[in-house]
Amino acid sequence: MITSLKLLRVYKRNRDKAFFRIITKCIETAVKLQGKRVNPLSGEETGKIIHEYRKSGYEHLVSHRNPWYLYPDKTLRNYDSIDSTPLFLILVGEFYKYTKDQEFLQQILPSVGDAFFWINNYGHKRRDGLFLEYLLQRSDSYGGLVNQGWMDSPDSILISGESPKEPIALVEVQGYYFKALKLWASIYEKIDSEKSRDYQKKAQDLKKTFNELFLLKTEELNFFAQAIFGSKALILERRSSPGHCLWASYEEGGKFESIIDDKFIPDVVKRLMRPDLFLPGAGIRTLTTKSKFFNPLSYHNGSIWPFDNGLAAEGFNNFGFSNEAKKVRDAVLLAIKHFGTPVELYCANLDGALSEYKEEAGRHGTLVQAWTAATILDFTTDY
Repeated sequence: MITSLKLLRVYKRNRDKAFFRIITKCIETAVKLQGKRVNPLSGEETGKIIHEYRKSGYEHLVSHRNPWYLYPDKTLRNYDSIDSTPLFLILVGEFYKYTKDQEFLQQILPSVGDAFFWINNYGHKRRDGLFLEYLLQRSDSYGGLVNQGWMDSPDSILISGESPKEPIALVEVQGYYFKALKLWASIYEKIDSEKSRDYQKKAQDLKKTFNELFLLKTEELNFFAQAIFGSKALILERRSSPGHCLWASYEEGGKFESIIDDKFIPDVVKRLMRPDLFLPGAGIRTLTTKSKFFNPLSYHNGSIWPFDNGLAAEGFNNFGFSNEAKKVRDAVLLAIKHFGTPVELYCANLDGALSEYKEEAGRHGTLVQAWTAATILDFTTDY
């Protein structure tokens, strides 16, 4: 979804039909694999958008003590993602806003309805209709993802080295959900005024409570917590994820609105650009160097992801922070030039020296990654 949203931005500047084909194929595939029933072994739920699909090459996921679930047709279909569904709603909403294709709208509306059905019936674990949340619980016999945001490694959400109490509401996911509500409230204005009003009110309520509960006031700069967990306690780690909330902003009449109140946005940008997070020549780290969990060689606890930086840079531009956006863009492009390929992620030690991500067991990051390639295209295609 994120790759396609970046390609949609590029397509508006460079009408390469290959980009359009990729976007439409992504949407078609998401609809085809959208959850049809409840299967706790794979995480499938009615209306939920899939996390991962494999016809083959899944041996490393099904050969251990808690194997990932294989469907009877021997495909691996896993739905352990809290963010895939709101991102789907953003993609199809933005695609329709750009194309104005009424036939597409009529074709996609049933899937949109199913996606909102999932949100309303499965996405609010507290049953209060507010935040999008997930649970860590899994079947005793089958494995899958424990953490279900984009930082999905087992150690990306920790409290004193232990997993937090459930449910978990991630900061960036609330931003995605806010934009999805605003987008579809706008689209439904002309076709279903009741839904439009409902989504508008949900967006307003979500934003109000988000800025009350997620806000961190422990530094001179306002920032936002990584997540809320259990009985609405905060995970205090300073991560790159609040930058996604600036990216997931709703545009109307050339003005952007984020789930983050306007008065806090300058502080969020400044905090993301501080030296403990931003490294010239590399980009914004996933985790501050001040955290006790910081490890520059880890997957999500101090590494740098080009797509993550691409979302932050777009978000900065949305709210007029073009200088900061340029610094992030230039840093990432320098790093990509160093590796010579659109890597999934990379590492930078405290001195700024770059290296590939490699686990102790020998596994390394993907050397050619789609959402990195799309980010590079976005960074380098003239407006």
